[in-house]
Amino acid sequence: MITTIALDLDNTLLTSDKTIAPRTEHVLKKLHADGKRIVLCTGRPIKAIQPFLKQLGLTQPDDYAITFNGGLVQQTTTGKILARTSITKADLQPLFEDAQKNGFHLDVIDLQQVYSIMDLGKSPYEDFINGLMPFQNVNFADLPEDTQFGKVVSAGKDAKTVQANLPTSITNFFHVVPSRRTLLEFLPPHTDKSSGLKSLLGHFGEDFDQLMAFGDEENDLGMLTAAKVGVAMANAIPAVKAATTHATLSNDEDGVAVFLEKYFKL
Repeated sequence: MITTIALDLDNTLLTSDKTIAPRTEHVLKKLHADGKRIVLCTGRPIKAIQPFLKQLGLTQPDDYAITFNGGLVQQTTTGKILARTSITKADLQPLFEDAQKNGFHLDVIDLQQVYSIMDLGKSPYEDFINGLMPFQNVNFADLPEDTQFGKVVSAGKDAKTVQANLPTSITNFFHVVPSRRTLLEFLPPHTDKSSGLKSLLGHFGEDFDQLMAFGDEENDLGMLTAAKVGVAMANAIPAVKAATTHATLSNDEDGVAVFLEKYFKL
């Protein structure tokens, strides 16, 4: 039996104007009231998704969110950490040196803020976040030594091109994945949305057989292929459509709601 519904945000749960459509909101609230676990799964930190959590009423003691693309599992209201993977400044040194050599931006993210590495120039990532997190402009030398970072992003250049030119010293350590065409994410080793969901399901004595997941991008592949029911949006990239056995309409056509209504006979 499906107990947990995991939802990517951008271009999956959210429409093109970055909102949750009324029909989708209604269906998710009904399923949540009926006892289903609704889990938002995103690369963003939890502070940046609070409006969506509140809109859907995901504020109960057993409500959790998967953030940093699986690197952090947190209770939605208290912020209590259930599971976490992280990286340090020392881990980032080779990545910073490669970014200097090959000319791409880096923004480093912890639980509270984003550090834009100004040695590499200001990226468009702050505009993309649109005020949901505070930013601090720093040189790499001034990045805190004792902070655990959730992830690093490179924004502004074609993600696939940057990824293709990375040395194995970086790709063998980080889990590197594009989350948008111009956004490449560097995650702690062995971290993706499925790893965060595995920790959450284990906390409740469950496994992937109880999971349904929706997504559209490469960073969703782990949870989509692990889930008992993995659902590709109509607007998903070809790799996601090829890897899943279920499909629905696009994010602008109430795709999540349509599939859930049919599956759960609402």
